Amino acid sequence: MGIKVSQANRGQAFEDILNFTNVQYERAGIALINKRPTPIKATKTKGSRVLAGYFEEKSTVDYDGVYHGRAIYFEAKSTRETTRFDLANISNHQIEHLEKAERNGAICFFLIEFAKTHEVYFLPLATMRHYLLHAANGGRKSIPKDEFDVYGHAVEPSRRVALDYLLQVDKLLGNGAA
Repeated sequence: MGIKVSQANRGQAFEDILNFTNVQYERAGIALINKRPTPIKATKTKGSRVLAGYFEEKSTVDYDGVYHGRAIYFEAKSTRETTRFDLANISNHQIEHLEKAERNGAICFFLIEFAKTHEVYFLPLATMRHYLLHAANGGRKSIPKDEFDVYGHAVEPSRRVALDYLLQVDKLLGNGAA
């Protein structure tokens, strides 16, 4: 019998490991990366607990921070699919926010988790933009899993942190190892 995961909690384990990784980065003095809260308007409360509410506005992206004096913005997505990542999981407002940040000098990317196989891939914004443009022009509406091995970069644990995605940022920037 498998554990059922609601849509709302689908990426919670992935988010938890990213949050832990970001604490490790901060404690080691490597980077300061924060999970951005989603703005919620409470409609029913009991004491300090929110019992009901709604999202006030669209969230920008999941994470932001600073690494080597540069702003970082990224979106983390988890999929239960094993053969593809559906582009419908990416919202237009997320792409727009990442593109604005990139135009202003930020490092922008996606971390995509294939939850069933526990694989995480780093995908630069430019690569995601290519797939979204292709889909908008009538192409495939998903990224095949095997293309992550070609156009993405596997993110692995390291001695310094649980999921060392900044190693991929270093490669993107041409910095080699951190």
